Amino acid sequence: MTEQKINNITNNFYSDEWYTNQSVVDKCLDLLNPINGSTIMCPFDSEDSLFVKTLLDRGYQVIHSITNYLTDAYEYDYLVTNPPFSIKDTVIEKVFQSGKRSVLILPLDSLGGVKRHSLYQQYEYPHIYIPTRRIGYYDHTWKKREGSNFHSVIMTFNHKEEPKVIWENQ
Repeated sequence: MTEQKINNITNNFYSDEWYTNQSVVDKCLDLLNPINGSTIMCPFDSEDSLFVKTLLDRGYQVIHSITNYLTDAYEYDYLVTNPPFSIKDTVIEKVFQSGKRSVLILPLDSLGGVKRHSLYQQYEYPHIYIPTRRIGYYDHTWKKREGSNFHSVIMTFNHKEEPKVIWENQ
């Protein structure tokens, strides 16, 4: 029997813990477009995360390895993360409530749903970046899994601009 790891955020098995590759991290940071010297929250990321490493290399202050992001308040300027998909609705709601410009990698089905559309109408519709190919994630052992079995989108929240969808070949 395969050993299954329970992650530290949702207490679900490791299938809820996937790590983002560098090209997607770079695209997310381009979409986030943070001001130099800002503090950026990566609540579901560890020090090994490519989000955290890249942001630190670029001179940002980074808050990461948070286990109580959904219940506690933090001071930060921006948020970027690949959250556990099993709690995506709670994360989206918390991001809207923060009012901070945020970029989330989410499954394609995050575009629909009664609860999410209610949030989008209450706050604003996110900007949506649709990758040409399925994102290849790393598993908990940092083995790259090319072409996941689901499509992901990158969504920008709290942008205070007209909604838009970005299609781009990559």
